[in-house]
Amino acid sequence: MTAPHDDPEMAAIASALAAADGPSILTHDAGVMRAVLSGLSPKGGPEMAMVEDRRVGGVPVRVYTPAAKVGGAVILFHGGGWTVGSVADYDHFARSLAELTGRRILSVEYRLAPENPFPAAVEDAWAVVREMEEDGPLFLLGDSAGGNLAAVTAQMARDRGAPRIDGQILIYPSVAGDVDGDAMHAFVPPIMAREEIAAYYDLYVPDRADRFDIRFAPLSGRLDGLPPTLVVTAGRDLLADEGARYADALSRAGVPVTRHEEPAAFHAFLTLFPATQAAGRSRGAIRDFLAGIADRKAGGA
Repeated sequence: MTAPHDDPEMAAIASALAAADGPSILTHDAGVMRAVLSGLSPKGGPEMAMVEDRRVGGVPVRVYTPAAKVGGAVILFHGGGWTVGSVADYDHFARSLAELTGRRILSVEYRLAPENPFPAAVEDAWAVVREMEEDGPLFLLGDSAGGNLAAVTAQMARDRGAPRIDGQILIYPSVAGDVDGDAMHAFVPPIMAREEIAAYYDLYVPDRADRFDIRFAPLSGRLDGLPPTLVVTAGRDLLADEGARYADALSRAGVPVTRHEEPAAFHAFLTLFPATQAAGRSRGAIRDFLAGIADRKAGGA
């Protein structure tokens, strides 16, 4: 299902963002940008049966257990260019996911660049994934940089034979590691211009030789044998091309792929503007994807 190209909500938000002319990673350091995201991140969210901070594989994780729990878990990797973002910033999103899906959400506080450059985030993400033992379906979910970590750890789990990942949800993921291709020069988006993406890459992967590593560019990795995948893209996002290419490559490798596109939306719309219709439709796509896999697993498919 796709949204109409003419979306007054998205257009109004984009105009407001342009008029605000806020701080950018091009002109401010990581500390300032972390504070900016914290200020923009929605607060509150649904009440949970339990919210617990603990460590999994030595990594801080916040576990959200909804009141109406149906079993299984979703490991959530937050976005932010591997440089900004936190479990606290994604608290509203994690609560919404838990209530929406009826599954425990494990939100991962992986180390951030530039203090901890590549592959620190991957190491933390994998440390959590490899410790998982679930009594129901296990899913990986991430947006932007978090989508990168979800895609990478799904490949790692396949290669190591455990744990079993039942599905992955990649929300406008960064999977190619290339800021010089034609798609990155196609247009100027409301959020996350090419130069900003390049700046985050420089902070996370300062050694350009590492940008060929499949732990940064999973599109270059082997894709067969991966779990069913939902790819969510936004039409006014420069990373939409990478998401589409990854979905195509997964399909060619025999992986079941579901796509959800919001043509009028832009990067970070799902987490920063959850009250919009575009975000609501995307959450619905996530709910339906997870429920479909759980139903097939329960039926022995």
